Amino acid sequence: MKRASSIVIGASWLAVVVLAAGCNGSGETHGTGGKGGGTSRGGAGGVSGTGGTGGGSGTGGAAGTGGTAGTTGAAGTTGAAGTTGGAGTSGGAGTSGAAGTSGAAGTTGAAGTSGAAGAAGTTGAAGTSGTAGTTGAAGTTGGGGRGGAAGTGGAAGAGGGGGTGGAGICASGATGTRVVRFRWTGTGSGSTASVVYEANTLPDTSRWHVSAGSTSIGFTPVFVDTALAVGGLDLEGTVFMDIEISTASLSAIDRATIAIFGRSYNTTTSGSFTWQTIAGTGAAPTNLISNVAPYRWYAADATTEIRPGQSGALVRLRAGPSSNALAVNRVEICFDAR
Repeated sequence: MKRASSIVIGASWLAVVVLAAGCNGSGETHGTGGKGGGTSRGGAGGVSGTGGTGGGSGTGGAAGTGGTAGTTGAAGTTGAAGTTGGAGTSGGAGTSGAAGTSGAAGTTGAAGTSGAAGAAGTTGAAGTSGTAGTTGAAGTTGGGGRGGAAGTGGAAGAGGGGGTGGAGICASGATGTRVVRFRWTGTGSGSTASVVYEANTLPDTSRWHVSAGSTSIGFTPVFVDTALAVGGLDLEGTVFMDIEISTASLSAIDRATIAIFGRSYNTTTSGSFTWQTIAGTGAAPTNLISNVAPYRWYAADATTEIRPGQSGALVRLRAGPSSNALAVNRVEICFDAR
């Protein structure tokens, strides 16, 4: 029994020698193994080498008979990880330029004052329906010529002014509350002229007739001047025009105006017109009517020659100086009366 124990001890010593010879050149000392017999204790683990080299774990001593396994040597300390370089500092964002100041809005100009609305014209009385006349040719636009309203029973006057129910009762532009108006028409230059009655707003319309006459035997009214204008009655030389009306229901005539729409039927000079009534005679200014187309309205004051209260008033018109020849398309007598 004793000899056997010596062999065990010798083996343990040999193991120590072998372990000592296998150590690293770091000079680390390993602990000797525990003695055989009871539980042998493992040698202490070597201290980790510099730089994080793990120390080798100690070799456990040979297990004693019935002894427990040797304790594992402590692991070498891990070398510290290299320090991570700090992230570069980001450049500061550029400062935004200040926004430009907006210009102040322009001051809105004050709205213009609206002009007062013109007073509505008095509605003219409806024209007495007459026999339908032949539609006149379209009138050439006059310098400021007035568009005419539907004729009484006839077609609208060529280039004429507003009708009896228009904004102004007198197509010529004269001032008045009553009017009689008619026009001459034909089928072409040199044809027979005939009358188209357009308006009669006198209180008494029982006498309303227009005709053309002459001191010459076998006279026929002639329609002329269609080449340059709308055309009209050839009123010249011995030719005259009679207008029959009634002023019986008028108590007073403050103003009476005779107006002709046409031109001087003379290539070299202007003309005018004259009138005659039971009360006297009158005349438009000499050379009042131009000989140049287009036709226009020409008016003259005849207040002293047209009286109120006459059931059979007659107005006779003739061409006057200088030309003594007219092409007459339309005629009106405008009354400022009551």
